Amino acid sequence: MVIEDGEKWLVNTGAIKLNFKDQASAVEFTEKLKERIEAPHKLPSSALEPITSAFAVENV
Repeated sequence: MVIEDGEKWLVNTGAIKLNFKDQASAVEFTEKLKERIEAPHKLPSSALEPITSAFAVENV
């Protein structure tokens, strides 16, 4: 998108739209976002407790 005072770059994430003053800033943001999304994420063990207890089998 070109505006009177220069370029304006728009990054659409689906949920939000972000404006950047230049292409380099927009590309840097999208590369960092992609890196963070694709990075491994650890789920805290406390988040698993309700799931594991729901499937626990009682010892008889």
